[in-house]
Amino acid sequence: MKLSVKEFDAMQMGWRKWYIEKIELKTFMKFGLKICGSDILEVGCGSGYAASLITRETPNSYTGLDIMPEQLAIACGRNLPNAVFVEGSADDLTQFPDGSFDAILDFCILHHVEDWRIFFDESRRVLKDNGSIYIADLSRKCIHMVDAVLHWGHAEEVLFSLQELETEANQRGFETVYKENVLDLEGYFRFRKK
Repeated sequence: MKLSVKEFDAMQMGWRKWYIEKIELKTFMKFGLKICGSDILEVGCGSGYAASLITRETPNSYTGLDIMPEQLAIACGRNLPNAVFVEGSADDLTQFPDGSFDAILDFCILHHVEDWRIFFDESRRVLKDNGSIYIADLSRKCIHMVDAVLHWGHAEEVLFSLQELETEANQRGFETVYKENVLDLEGYFRFRKK
């Protein structure tokens, strides 16, 4: 599911970059994300801002996945070391072999993924043994509040509560290692492959 023009513009704003760096990525690190020497997949990589932070930490490899070619063009223009950017959706990781990644990162994009439940199946397949998914994402409650103000019109059928997200991950072969819930609006999770 592609972002609206308003959402695309919001993703390019300074506040969003600040939030990725100072809140979301730091929470992932607190939850045990090891970047140096790891193979990292970021779903919904957008313009590559998070990739620019991640590649500073010398991963073995970084792969950014996004469905928007215009975002990927910006990301590719960054010329980041050990970084590859590919077109695709988080609910279809078939272009990657089994056991390809140590960690998969989501910086608030799952609430845009048409079949976010399949994301867990696909992630389980492409993660190495003991690999983890690190998720920072917004709940249905949060999206409803945002839509009431900004009129972005998120599709209701792809939204989830933070409990639904965790339950789905657990039912699809992941254990919850860490989680933080911010007023049932934004959740942070580390799910490890069982």
